[in-house]
Amino acid sequence: MAGAFDSFGEWHRLFDALCIERGHLDNATLASDYCALTKNKASTAYESSLKSLNNWRQGLHTPSRRNFRILTLMLRIEDAPEVLPHWNRLYEEAQRRKPADGNGDASQPATTPETDPAPTAASGGRTSRRLFAAAVFLLLGAGGSVLALGTFDRPQTHAAAFSKAGPQVIDMTGQRIEAHELVIAKVGQSVVVHGSRGRCGEQPPGWEEVLQGLPQLSNGFWSDGGVGIRVSRACSGGTPARAVVFTATHPGQERFTLYDDPITIRVTE
Repeated sequence: MAGAFDSFGEWHRLFDALCIERGHLDNATLASDYCALTKNKASTAYESSLKSLNNWRQGLHTPSRRNFRILTLMLRIEDAPEVLPHWNRLYEEAQRRKPADGNGDASQPATTPETDPAPTAASGGRTSRRLFAAAVFLLLGAGGSVLALGTFDRPQTHAAAFSKAGPQVIDMTGQRIEAHELVIAKVGQSVVVHGSRGRCGEQPPGWEEVLQGLPQLSNGFWSDGGVGIRVSRACSGGTPARAVVFTATHPGQERFTLYDDPITIRVTE
């Protein structure tokens, strides 16, 4: 199929062909993967996802941009540079031809929404133990995302990389927190991945509560980035949020959803 991607004139035909190429003659496994990736455990989640996948593959409906990103993650499109430009171009054309999803996206109501957990007092203490012997903080654009570079002050085992949280290495207090769908870092680097908020306008959950909801990773660990500001559509603007910071310890790639956003973290030497 390599080299033939430019022959597809419609996104749903390319989507269907890629599914078949990856062994998905039907949508049973895809629907299960979709529910697992979105962490949707509702009783109707599987059937809703199955219906939406059928509609998307037949061209009856176009997935929303959020679901398009999830499909990109599921099929590992970003790992196929010969496919990616055609995948994106045909989707944009499909978006212009007809409304995305509409009433036909059965998975949309069933996907896990961004919740408004009860607020808790923000953690006030900062650990004195330092992870890095030296750190250089680079401001990445106007969004205020911060990347920390440094070296570990002591070696860590692979298990320790994800079995516990690390000390604070980035402080986003009072700064704008951006979510990053793709994080590429070298071993020893830290980056703000997302922000956890509470109810609109109120303080976010404490770090211990946030940590319990984060996935365990084989290529790094999480740490508290302090309380900054996250722009939320649900809150119609900025609201306090606790920065979630990832520190890379081992090469490898992890894919997951966090606060309803698909995230890929890729660590290199």
